[in-house]
Amino acid sequence: MVYLSGSAPRRTLAQRLARILIGVAAVGLICWGLASIPYDILRAERARLFGEEMTSGLVLHARTVEDPEYPQASLVIEYKYADPDGFTRRAEARLPNSLWRRHRPGAVVKVLLVRGRSELSRLPDEVEPAFQVWLRDLMD
Repeated sequence: MVYLSGSAPRRTLAQRLARILIGVAAVGLICWGLASIPYDILRAERARLFGEEMTSGLVLHARTVEDPEYPQASLVIEYKYADPDGFTRRAEARLPNSLWRRHRPGAVVKVLLVRGRSELSRLPDEVEPAFQVWLRDLMD
């Protein structure tokens, strides 16, 4: 049915309120969604798209840090590695508890470096947030 200008039936008060509430809810959901995106993880994974290089590192310290998000990964190691530019850098990694014996102080570990951004490093066995793993699988 086609309504000509001025002949359309007017919306009731309930219809207008429903439209306003739906609009406010939609804007609120969009704002909440944008605010909950972990942009630091997005930037790191975008840089990893350019490729990763393998190098070796040395475990300096090993300790346990309990975190409810990672109940099976309380081992945190601090390691140092040399990037392709020759600078020595330090980083930390959370690993599964089963790897405690392999990553004692003085042990050599494999380190993955991002090409062009060697401050972004990770270990192959490192426990990462589920969003980061999902994003990496999506991009591969």
